Amino acid sequence: MALCASLALSSPVAIPFNVYSQEVNQNAVEENKSLNLTLDKAIKIAMENNYILKSLEVDLESTDLSLDRAKYNEKKIKRGKDKLDDAKEESAPLIEGLDKLISSGLGTESSSVSDIKQNVDKVLDTLNQVPDDMLSDEQKAQKSILQEASNNLSYAISKGYGSYSKQDIQGAIKEGEDRLDLGVEEVNSAIAEKLNIDVERVLALDSTTELMTTMAELQNEVTKDGYKIAQKQIALLTRQKYYEVIKTKKIEELKKVALDRANKQYEMAKNAYEEGMKAKDDVLLSQAQVKLMNVDYRNAVLNRKKAEIELKKVINIDLDTDINLVEDFTTEGIDFNLKEGIKQGLEKRIEIRKAQAQYLVDKLNFELTSKQYPDNTYQYKEAKVKMDKSKVELEKSYKEVEASIRQSYEALIATKDMLSYIENVVENAKESLEIAEYRYKEGYGFETSVIKSANLEDVAGTIVEVIAAQERLADIEEKVVEVIFNYNLARDKYLNDIGMY
Repeated sequence: MALCASLALSSPVAIPFNVYSQEVNQNAVEENKSLNLTLDKAIKIAMENNYILKSLEVDLESTDLSLDRAKYNEKKIKRGKDKLDDAKEESAPLIEGLDKLISSGLGTESSSVSDIKQNVDKVLDTLNQVPDDMLSDEQKAQKSILQEASNNLSYAISKGYGSYSKQDIQGAIKEGEDRLDLGVEEVNSAIAEKLNIDVERVLALDSTTELMTTMAELQNEVTKDGYKIAQKQIALLTRQKYYEVIKTKKIEELKKVALDRANKQYEMAKNAYEEGMKAKDDVLLSQAQVKLMNVDYRNAVLNRKKAEIELKKVINIDLDTDINLVEDFTTEGIDFNLKEGIKQGLEKRIEIRKAQAQYLVDKLNFELTSKQYPDNTYQYKEAKVKMDKSKVELEKSYKEVEASIRQSYEALIATKDMLSYIENVVENAKESLEIAEYRYKEGYGFETSVIKSANLEDVAGTIVEVIAAQERLADIEEKVVEVIFNYNLARDKYLNDIGMY
């Protein structure tokens, strides 16, 4: 055993070997830089200060804006189509009437509605100057037609068509159709880019707007879910770092106790040596134990400080701030239902929700594409391949999430079992140390289990047995803390994996 083998030391003069503990105890907490933290408070601070969450909040605002824009564009495109349909419906009788008048020689394709009306009215004036009984049946019919045409042209002029020709009206409608088609094509291009569609295709207007809005809605839902999951992950990370500080602080305290025990044993050996009751080797060994315990203690202090820095980084507070944590370890073994946990995890895990959203989009894209393109086209085939692939990815995510939950559950059960194994082990080790100290003090030299386990049967009742018992106790105390720490981490990870955190 390394600790027991270090014999090359200086004289047994009494020196303070607990210098590190004194150094730590002298560190005063600045009044204006001290923070008392419960676990809930640490998580709350992390939520408020974490840069990842702040970035996701911006992403969430962006997806909200994208959804609003998608809905606005859908309304805009549909409103444009409605206006274009209304214009077509309104102008159709006018264009038909202009065609007849132009074919009758009362104007040209480029003549304005007002000019054609003037030509119509001139012919009407001529016909009106002739008494009706002197007009032929053909002239009477012509007069009736022209009068109706004049009335229709007057109505068209009142609607703002006076300065427009047939060419102008048809050109405006054609321009409106082109703009609408261009808008639909642009939306289709944006959709194709997001869905990684390689084959050129343009969906119908209604299909385009439906797919566009559905994609925006699902993206918004996924981003919101992602934000919630990020919150849970940061909370879990905060828990882990919080527990790490408690663990390292607990180990530091145990190392301090072990150092105090070693100092006590050193003083006892030194006094016995000075009284001529013990050999100098006992003093040297106990002195070596004290120094090595100082090393362990100083290392424990370092680990605690490093753990505190990591926690401060996660919750994003001033690294100079002194933190005092409320111990939140639990040793209560809680029973969990794996089947219910898997069911809950498959419903809540972000990996599932993202895969579901992608499948819904690809499925809708295929359904809309298949309405316009037959199954022998590249457009149809590509849309189907993407739908099939996203379905496979969804099934894969189900398996991966279930596997991760099962692994977390097994870790939880294992660490829960370990809790039962560590009951009374510290008390037993302390009692073993007390027995070793008593035998050493009284000079009894019979073998014990500690002596046998350390292969030190020949040193029963000596300082070596005491040191071995001290080391065994320190090792057991640290292992107990590790088991409790690991159980708490395993429990929190399982709860996080099934979506409870």
